[in-house]
Amino acid sequence: MNNQSYLIELKGQFVMLATTADCVYWRSLLFVPANNARYAEKALTSGADAIIIDLEDSVLDERKTEARAAIPRLVDELSKTFDNILVRTNRPLSLCVRDIETVVCKHVTGIVVAKCAGAEHLAILSELIEEREAVLGLPSKHTKLLPLIETSHAVARLDEIASSPRVVAIVCGDEDLAAELGCEPDSETLIAVKHRLVLAAAREGILPLGLHGSIAEYRDLDRYAHFVDRSKAAGLKGTLCIHPNQVSIANKGFRPTKGQLDKAKRVVEAAEAGRKTGLGAAGLDGRMIDAPVLLRAVRMLKAEKKYAR
Repeated sequence: MNNQSYLIELKGQFVMLATTADCVYWRSLLFVPANNARYAEKALTSGADAIIIDLEDSVLDERKTEARAAIPRLVDELSKTFDNILVRTNRPLSLCVRDIETVVCKHVTGIVVAKCAGAEHLAILSELIEEREAVLGLPSKHTKLLPLIETSHAVARLDEIASSPRVVAIVCGDEDLAAELGCEPDSETLIAVKHRLVLAAAREGILPLGLHGSIAEYRDLDRYAHFVDRSKAAGLKGTLCIHPNQVSIANKGFRPTKGQLDKAKRVVEAAEAGRKTGLGAAGLDGRMIDAPVLLRAVRMLKAEKKYAR
């Protein structure tokens, strides 16, 4: 599993909790075509939690080499504003090998794996990444993986994909999967897949990403906000974005509300009071507070601290 335990201090008290191994907090991940300087310029003021430089669908086959060559300059420019830069590589292994040789570097946080096929696929990519990291003198497992679930085969292998080393988040590729299944991206079929994705991510302590609706909706922003609200309620923690207009809505929608934060703080305070009296569980507003309730509260406050930077 990707979970790890760690000590967290709560007002002078240290508590052992399990949490996501790499603690990524991405509400919005904005796509930027690798060969479109105008989109990259707009991304600088988007406020996205992460940028995904795209070498796959948004780049024509005859422009792949040109787009790959633009990566170093683009990463250097974006890294002045963003701490989290990912690159979506191409699916054919022959192209992906060349992509990895170019994109693995100090300022690239991770690779978005297009059309992830399973654990074996991720193992091959991880070996290539590890070799490149060693050449560059980067820390072990510097480059994280974000698999895209875009085929029915991948849906059937969700658990093994989620448990693969380097994987810190997982997301449903709605358009490709909907095309294979013969349904719409906002269909109940796709929503059911995302329910499974949330469960798989929870088992491994990684971040479940996705939208209960189509990420292609960037003009009707009220409708898009409704998608975000539904997604958050279902346990999803963030979404891919194709347009800067979507970013602020995703950031606000996936961020805890003031009421939720106030409740989380009260949970932590009540748990601390319980520990002082030697109780493993405490009460708040007529409900029991035990380790799982405390864990949700601590995770929420930890994420909020990250968002507030």
